[in-house]
Parts: sequence; structure tokens; C-alpha cells
Amino acid sequence: MLFNSMFTQNRILGAGMQAAQIRNEVINNNIANAEVEGFKRSVVEFEPFLARAVDNYRRTGSLDLSRVQPRIRRTEDGFSYRVDGNNVDPQREMTLLYQNSLRYDTMMNSLMSNYRRINLALSAR
Repeated sequence: MLFNSMFTQNRILGAGMQAAQIRNEVINNNIANAEVEGFKRSVVEFEPFLARAVDNYRRTGSLDLSRVQPRIRRTEDGFSYRVDGNNVDPQREMTLLYQNSLRYDTMMNSLMSNYRRINLALSAR
């Protein structure tokens, strides 16, 4: 039971890390296009889909991550501080990039911690 829980956590962390990598690419693309006329920023939607899968896991005991994929959505909303319609705020994107980096590092540390505990448990036998 303990190992199943840890491996489930690792699968969830892995999915979150993949989404963070995609989010990193999207944010970097936004920053790279901050001066392109009419460019609209994109965002990654992932956490609500993962939360639903985890809620379902808590109810059923079965974790299905096959349909939990990050979705990239172009935003038309948001303040455009430029006359040409570009809605990228480079400072905001840099903040989002930093937050995403922290989120990724936290998930990586949790994943490594879980594997250390698994190795410790297996070596103690």
C-alpha cells in the first residue's frame, strides 16, 4: 500500500513536471514575441484537469492520467499596453517564468525524496 501511494505520487509529480516544461516553453515564446505586432500571449491550462483526476482517484482508487494533458490556449483578453494589439507584458512573463521554475524545482525535489524513501525501504529488507 505504501509503495502504491508513493508510485501514484510520482506519476502525479511527473505529469506536473511535464506540464511545467511545456509552460516554460510557452512563456519563453511569449517573451520572444513581446515586440511582434499583434501577437497574443498563450497560457497553459493543466492544474484543473489534474485536480479532477486526483479527485476521481480519491473516490475510485484508480488514477487515469491518460486524458490529463496540458492545453495551450491563446489569450485574446488582457490589457494591451501597445497600440498594435500585442498583449505580452514582459515583466509579468518573467515573473510567471520564475514561479514556474520554483514549481518545477519543488516537484523535482518531492520526486527525488520519494525515490530515496523507496530505496531506503527496499535496502532495509
